[in-house]
Amino acid sequence: METNAYNGFSIKIVRDFYGLNQSQFAKLLGVSQPVISKLEKGDKNLEENQIEKFKEYFEPSFFKRNVENVNQKLFYRKLSSITKTKLALFESRLNLLHNTISEALEIIDLDADGLPKINTDDFIKEKDNEFKIDFEYLATEIRLKFGIGRGPINNIVDLLESKGIIIHFFDYDFISSDNNKFDGVSFYVKGIPVILVNDKIPNSRKVFTIAHELGHLLLHFEDLISIDRDIEAEANNFAASFLAPEKDIKSSLRQLTLEKLKSLKLEWNMSISSLVYRAYSLGTISQQTLRFWMMKLAPIRKQEPLEFEIAKPTLLNKMFKLLESETENGFYKQLGFTEKLREELFGKENVPLRTKLKIVLN
Repeated sequence: METNAYNGFSIKIVRDFYGLNQSQFAKLLGVSQPVISKLEKGDKNLEENQIEKFKEYFEPSFFKRNVENVNQKLFYRKLSSITKTKLALFESRLNLLHNTISEALEIIDLDADGLPKINTDDFIKEKDNEFKIDFEYLATEIRLKFGIGRGPINNIVDLLESKGIIIHFFDYDFISSDNNKFDGVSFYVKGIPVILVNDKIPNSRKVFTIAHELGHLLLHFEDLISIDRDIEAEANNFAASFLAPEKDIKSSLRQLTLEKLKSLKLEWNMSISSLVYRAYSLGTISQQTLRFWMMKLAPIRKQEPLEFEIAKPTLLNKMFKLLESETENGFYKQLGFTEKLREELFGKENVPLRTKLKIVLN
């Protein structure tokens, strides 16, 4: 939505998008740092020549949009060790994505069941004199609600998108495939679950990341989370149980060899490393054997053999096509994003091709 006045938070979004602190931003605009503070508070307006500096990514109309500051707690939970600059770069893009999806959902409805509401108390069981979440039980219930039978999940992307979960593979220059802090994030927009996954990571890691973020969406958004709970470990435990239920895979995780693990990787759509950890968690290998396998796999962990293809998300693309139709090609225009920014945020496949004029020669 566009207003008559400049929106201070939209200016901060642009500054963070470029990875600049207030002093650096002030130097770029040829003003003092206190002026930047006033701009971001909405107490002062940008000049036209200043807006021109950002035309590669932002149309002038963007600076008058009602861009909301989305609570960062919705986005991620394990980035405390990331530099402030890289965090700002990432957070600005997440805010832009969140706001865009929010505006899209004002126009269209996703006709899907969504995720079931989970009360973790229903899945607490006593084990070793402690009361813990029974992830096998929880994952089985979710599989049943999703209509999945036993065995491997052949296409987790299509499965979750059929339930109305928006999945998007992002590709940002400042995030490498090695930085597992940025493997994936998840949040809700107007009650719709969204999972973002780093497109640079191997497909086997993508599958586990999607299941991991599904665990967060199910377990960690409704209630206040006790500081005693390790939510990353909980998401990992859910993902492992969801992708490879104990009753289906345990017998296969005995007497492991590399050839056997390669075969299981293709059957279960999980990385070799994940399968070894699954074997350890199910008690089919000892901690000493786990250490052996981690040492043995160290040379190939970043680039495992036998990577497989996975389906590309399509739900966001379908939403944008419908929006363009419903708004007579006006949805992208109202965003205030240039085509270059749309490609960075959503991927080329989610940006409609421009109609080319054809010269007809007699």
